[in-house]
Amino acid sequence: MIVIRHMRHGFPIVGCPASVQSTPSSKRRYRTLVADTARNTVSEPVVGSKRITIEIDWFTLGFESKPDVDNIIKPIQDALKGIVFVDDSQVEGVTARKHDLLTITSFVREPLNIIDPIIQGCREYVYVRIYQ
Repeated sequence: MIVIRHMRHGFPIVGCPASVQSTPSSKRRYRTLVADTARNTVSEPVVGSKRITIEIDWFTLGFESKPDVDNIIKPIQDALKGIVFVDDSQVEGVTARKHDLLTITSFVREPLNIIDPIIQGCREYVYVRIYQ
């Protein structure tokens, strides 16, 4: 069986992402930022047995003293629960990538707003895509 998914939502979150190793207050602030950003984009969560996939692209200036890319997934996913999807069991996959803004990054078939923060002068942000 072949299933073709379409991007349901895509939005940037400006700032350095929190890590699972961040302080509780830092994680709480970042979850609030992610949740507020998602609420401005998503009208209602995916419900029922419908499955989603999350893609996270982290854009930053250099990789020194930055958290590992796998450590930013959980705080973002926790913040999206109840806004983008109802239950963690709906998430069948998560992909996360880190991009250094000091090098050339190319994109194919990406939404144009993925580079809006760069155009606006942001030095660090995360772009989240939700596929259904």
